[in-house]
Amino acid sequence: MLSYTARLFISTIIALFLMWMLQLIRKHTLNIRYALSWFLLSVALLLFVWFPQLLNNLTVLVGIYSPTNLLFFVGFCLSLGIIFSLTNIVSSHAQKIKQLSQTIALMDKELRSHDE
Repeated sequence: MLSYTARLFISTIIALFLMWMLQLIRKHTLNIRYALSWFLLSVALLLFVWFPQLLNNLTVLVGIYSPTNLLFFVGFCLSLGIIFSLTNIVSSHAQKIKQLSQTIALMDKELRSHDE
């Protein structure tokens, strides 16, 4: 069980993280669709910090021995989801970059043929 001071400290860190994330979204350096998973994770962490019985009940429901093990498992699954999402985005951007460079090369070739 976390002490009241620990709960306040963790909640402050999460609140600062959320404010920083919102600032990045306002400055257009972070896309909101990429920040959504971090936002949901932060809200879930706040719920588990202030209502630890939720985590205990979820642990029993899933059939995992310890709440800590459940947190690590969920963190691992979320990490895999984020990695897959980023891999998908990188793949999509690589394809777009390839198409753009081919289009530029064709336009450059066309311009050079008109100059001669």
